[in-house]
Amino acid sequence: MFRPKVPSEILKHWHQYKNPDDIPQEVFESIKAGFEAQRCDNPLISVNIIAWNEEAFILRNLSSLSAMKSQYPIEFIYVDNNSTDRTSEIIRKCGLNPIMERTQGYGFARQTALENSKGKFIITGDADTAYLPTWIDTMVKPLIEGKFLGSYGTYSFVPQAGQARIRYAFYELFRDMMHHFRSIKRPELIVVGMNFCFPGKEALEIGFIKSGARMEDGKMALALLKRGKLIRVTDSKSIAWTGTRTVEQSGTLLQAGIARIVKDAKRLSIFFYKKK
Repeated sequence: MFRPKVPSEILKHWHQYKNPDDIPQEVFESIKAGFEAQRCDNPLISVNIIAWNEEAFILRNLSSLSAMKSQYPIEFIYVDNNSTDRTSEIIRKCGLNPIMERTQGYGFARQTALENSKGKFIITGDADTAYLPTWIDTMVKPLIEGKFLGSYGTYSFVPQAGQARIRYAFYELFRDMMHHFRSIKRPELIVVGMNFCFPGKEALEIGFIKSGARMEDGKMALALLKRGKLIRVTDSKSIAWTGTRTVEQSGTLLQAGIARIVKDAKRLSIFFYKKK
């Protein structure tokens, strides 16, 4: 799916500030009111967000989730993975109480969030990512209908000032093509924690790997595949929108694109057999 523009529903939550003290109080109050309107005692769905030193980006996530439009009762679980900045302070100012996980590592943080969730279904996201109001219902629909054990979605990039979105759209188009082929036999290789939905009971029985390596989502997906089917959700309503810092860690977008082509070419054979 070609996505040449960032949705306005994302842009209005894409807060930018140099210091948390620059955030107007009315922004906090608006987000807090949004979460309060969604508060419930018996959630069907738990949204799990893990964060480590995300004071510069987490307001985007909080703002977008506070504006969710779901027909189901929801709770929001935030885990601070031992941040040394003001991540937890920002979460509290938005009306939520973060859980502190002192042992650093994606798996540890995901497991803590899971163990503190009440919902039958879990949706995991990332603290530097913004979501559309339709995200939750779109991702959970295959599970509620009983057709699949879990679902996983994809993500797009919000360019920095002065960058053209169209460049990222073409990069994502190639990536999504590769993900389509990989999802046929090896879906666990493209599951990402920023957009993953699964049943809480089964996940608790499996447990996230206790590791600092960023493979906790794929390992969980692989274990779930032994119990049922996962579906790749490509509906535009389910897209997670994140910043560009990840894709450009290896340099320019062109360099990142070349690196992806080389990487996928080397791993082409794994598209055709299942992991045992």
